[in-house]
Amino acid sequence: MSPCSCPRAARHAAECSIQTAKRQRISEQQSKQRQRPMTSLSKGAPIYYMTARVAFKKRKVVHERVVWVVSVFRNPSDITRHDYKTMHRLEQELYGKNAKSDKHIIIREVLSTKVVGTSNLTLNEHKEQDKK
Repeated sequence: MSPCSCPRAARHAAECSIQTAKRQRISEQQSKQRQRPMTSLSKGAPIYYMTARVAFKKRKVVHERVVWVVSVFRNPSDITRHDYKTMHRLEQELYGKNAKSDKHIIIREVLSTKVVGTSNLTLNEHKEQDKK
C-alpha cells in the first residue's frame, strides 16, 4: 500500500461508520414517531365495499349515479358526515377538478354491501378522528 492510501481508507471508513450511525438514529426516531397505541384486531370496525346511489346537482339539473364506496360506515348519513376521504373522492369523480360551483353530493341509499377487511380502530375512534 502506498503511504497516501492508508489515511484515505481510514477517512472513508470513519465517514461510513458516521453515516451508518446517523441512519440508525434517524430510523429509531422515525419508528418512535410512528408508534401509536395498538388496539386488538377483534374490536376493530369492519371495512365495507359498497355500491351506493348518489345524487348531485350540475348546472341546475339533478343527476343520479351509482358509485362505489369503501368505508367503515354503513349508512349514508354517517358516510357524508364522517368520511371526508370518500366524499372528497366522490366530488372529484362527479364534478371534476375544475368545477367552481357549490359541490353538494347526497348519498341516497346503499345498494349492496360487502365486508372486505377490519380496521385497527373502532367505529367511535373513527368518528373522533373526524373532529380533529
